[in-house]
Amino acid sequence: MKLSDCTKADLLWIIKTMCKYDLSDRNLRLALNDLEYAKEQERLDRAERLAKSAFAASQRYAELLKPYEGKPILEVPLDVLKQADAALAASRAANRQWAKLMGVKMK
Repeated sequence: MKLSDCTKADLLWIIKTMCKYDLSDRNLRLALNDLEYAKEQERLDRAERLAKSAFAASQRYAELLKPYEGKPILEVPLDVLKQADAALAASRAANRQWAKLMGVKMK
């Protein structure tokens, strides 16, 4: 990572971090490494939240349809089908966001 790659917020963060050090080139590289680590950790934390959200929505979908397992779809109330569809859509959306964030190509 180079200073030219940084946003204004990143540069402010670097300056504050460098104030803890003695402002040398070596310490600038340390600050840039610290920033890169902080950004990666933030990305991983967001990915974890998205994965948990997708899992929770999938669980909701399964819980909604479990009482109707083995029955014809016509016996499932329309309201339950709508709720299950919404849960499935939420799960898929969270999975797509996770894949995009992590750079995973989905079909």
